Amino acid sequence: MVPVFTGAILLIKFISKELGLIKFIKYYALEIYTVISMLILVIAGIMGDLSVIQKFVLVYIFLFILHEWEEGKYPGGFIDLISSMIEINVTEEQRKASRIPTGILLLLFTIVPFCLDNYVIPILVTAFLGIFEGFIHIFGIKLFHRKIPYTPGLITAELELITSIVLFVYLTKNHLATGFDYLFGALIMAACFMIMQKTLTMSIGMKYSDLPKKLKKQLLKNC
Repeated sequence: MVPVFTGAILLIKFISKELGLIKFIKYYALEIYTVISMLILVIAGIMGDLSVIQKFVLVYIFLFILHEWEEGKYPGGFIDLISSMIEINVTEEQRKASRIPTGILLLLFTIVPFCLDNYVIPILVTAFLGIFEGFIHIFGIKLFHRKIPYTPGLITAELELITSIVLFVYLTKNHLATGFDYLFGALIMAACFMIMQKTLTMSIGMKYSDLPKKLKKQLLKNC
């Protein structure tokens, strides 16, 4: 174990010195998020004896990893669609760094419900994100004037939507959630998403208050 830790420390020192830790995190934000999420999957697999809610969380973690890579890498291009729509140039560094607030949000939306699986609201927050992603990517086909019925991230977004629907059915059949639980889950998701979105727009040099105006302008073009 000692050589492993020693090697890790030397690697961190090298990265900090040659690239700068902050720059490294910005450039490899997606990869770092992926490693952390996969590590959670491995730990959960070792734990065993998981609750149904925790198993749902693991499904979300897997889908979120795939979704981030579909949006950003294979085929990628979702950030480019947004930047062209709001008429702002995004550098490669900004494009990669944009995964930082997204990754933090996704980790928050998976670690919390996994640890607090006895409470229903945390998993509802995650579920409503899946619902939102599913619909927003379909809406994006028209919004971005796509010639083919696809936006980067669409396939995995619809899988997130289906998972959320299955979760809702499970919670309803077992009487595990009330109307207020669903309401609070939706409101918390919306608030967290808006904070993430504001951080994201600021990272690319844009005022968050300008985003609704540009979206409205784009919608008027579609009319």
